[in-house]
Amino acid sequence: MRLALAAILAAVRAVCRAGTLVAFAFLIGVVTVQVLGRIPGFPAYSWTEEIARFALVYLVGFSCGLALLRGEMVNVDLFVAPLPPAIRRGIERVVDVIVLAFSLIIIPGAYDYVSFSVGERARSLDLPMIAVYAVMLLIPAALAFFSLFRLLGFAETPPASHGELT
Repeated sequence: MRLALAAILAAVRAVCRAGTLVAFAFLIGVVTVQVLGRIPGFPAYSWTEEIARFALVYLVGFSCGLALLRGEMVNVDLFVAPLPPAIRRGIERVVDVIVLAFSLIIIPGAYDYVSFSVGERARSLDLPMIAVYAVMLLIPAALAFFSLFRLLGFAETPPASHGELT
């Protein structure tokens, strides 16, 4: 059973990593076009602002669950770090339960938000807005999924060299 769960987690992590990279690549590309558009002789496109916002939202949508799995979401390290390891793990589990409960509570509202966007279109691109608003459902679903897997013991530890505790 644990092996099957690990395979599911690996697949979802791969999708989230790929989505993060694609969104980041779009963001880099669009910002490059925006910067070049400020140089005389290069065209300045109006749609770049909208695509940059969409890419940034998807970047957050795909990466928030990965950050949660690694324990790199916002933490109060000043409070938790000095505690004994057993108490620290207990507090982390309580936080995981809170995140899971909150995510599950807001999923129906996120679904309603996405479903109400059917038929709307982006102004400068004529793109269906449901493609953008879908991230509002992706975020709580990813947080619920990854917090559940943290509770099941699949939490990852961030590298010690990330420097936040120094």
